[in-house]
Amino acid sequence: MSVDTNRAAVHGFMEKIWSAGDMQAVDDLLAPDFAFILAFMRTDGLDEFKNLVRANRTAFENLTYRTDDDNIVAEEDKAAAYWWMSAKHVGTWSGIEATQKDVGIQGMTFFRFRDGKIFEARVQNDVFGLRRQLGAI
Repeated sequence: MSVDTNRAAVHGFMEKIWSAGDMQAVDDLLAPDFAFILAFMRTDGLDEFKNLVRANRTAFENLTYRTDDDNIVAEEDKAAAYWWMSAKHVGTWSGIEATQKDVGIQGMTFFRFRDGKIFEARVQNDVFGLRRQLGAI
C-alpha cells in the first residue's frame, strides 16, 4: 500500500470507526483476522472488535478520536498515530457505573497492514488517567 493510502486508513480507523461507529468501515478497512491489542486486553477478529466499539460508544457519549497528518507516520506496511479522545461517560465501562463526567485521554496506536487492510493495531493509552477522571483511582 502507499503511504497516503495507509494514512487515509488510519484517519478512517479513528474517525469512521471510533468516532462515528461505522461498522461498514470496520469491514472495509480491517482484515478478517484483525487484532486489537492493548496492555490489558485483546480482541481477535472483526466481530469481537465491533462488539468493543459498540460497547465503548454506548458507555461514552460523543466519543471522538482526533488525529491529524502531522501526528501520523506511515510506511508501506505500517503506520503510527498520536491521537486525542474526548467523550462523556454515560454508561458502564470497565465496571465503572456512569459518572456523567466529560473525559479525555491521549495515546498512540501502531498499525500493521497486509493486502490493503489493517491487520493489527497496538494501542498505548492513558487508561489510568481515564480511570482517575472517572473516580476509579
